[in-house]
Amino acid sequence: MLEIKNVKKSFGKQEVLKDVSLRVEKGDVIVILGPSGSGKTTLLRSLAFLEKADGGVMMLGDKSLDMHNASSKDIAWVRKRTAFVFQNYNLFANKTALENVMLGLTAGRGMKKDEAERIARKALRDVGLEDRMDYYPSRLSGGQQQRVGIARAMAVKPDVIFFDEPTSALDPELVGGVLSVMKKLAEDGVTMIVVTHEMKFAREAASKVIFMDGGVIVEEGDPETVFTHPKEARTRKFLRRILDHEDIPEDREGIPEVRAAVKSIPSVSAMPGFM
Repeated sequence: MLEIKNVKKSFGKQEVLKDVSLRVEKGDVIVILGPSGSGKTTLLRSLAFLEKADGGVMMLGDKSLDMHNASSKDIAWVRKRTAFVFQNYNLFANKTALENVMLGLTAGRGMKKDEAERIARKALRDVGLEDRMDYYPSRLSGGQQQRVGIARAMAVKPDVIFFDEPTSALDPELVGGVLSVMKKLAEDGVTMIVVTHEMKFAREAASKVIFMDGGVIVEEGDPETVFTHPKEARTRKFLRRILDHEDIPEDREGIPEVRAAVKSIPSVSAMPGFM
């Protein structure tokens, strides 16, 4: 459904993405892990044309695009088929939750107001905000604002939703509610590409886990393989650090301990804020 080949991006002399290629099938949940500066967010923003790649090809559906030379018409075409959930919500402060969701339908899709309102109300109910539709962002918690952002993305029925660290700006007690909504989307077959450090979500919801470092995909595979039998030393080092188990050795003998560490994390449904 979505495929990219040889995507490159530099900021000045710093090469952030180095010939990155990725294939996404309909219904896939791709979770991208990696340290800060690995290129994962730049990749996501390039896919949404929020950053202009220096090179690479995107195939979305039956259409192929040169990512560096895509026209404004091409970019608009891609954005009508995708949606982006930001770290910091990006809601309009002067609009209610309902109006924020409706805006992508009326202004972005040219939909009539009555139809847009019907769809927006359903999307907000689906993320558990049926009693907050008329609230302005200032009256919503961070977790509720992020769920409005997810409802906004869901409402336009995109081919794929991009999530950029959707829980990174939240207080710990609010993370579970957002992750539960995302897990439900995964169970419903929504195609997603998610940049996150939430290991339990990756393990439970992903169809494929990708580990990036230094602007390249170091390792990819199903969650069980990546978490319990990672092939690359760099992946093992990252898992030890992110799981705070520094005593896990570098060699393959350490992998069972990585597995135990991952399994010790509370499930998404047990997290504070779970709906």
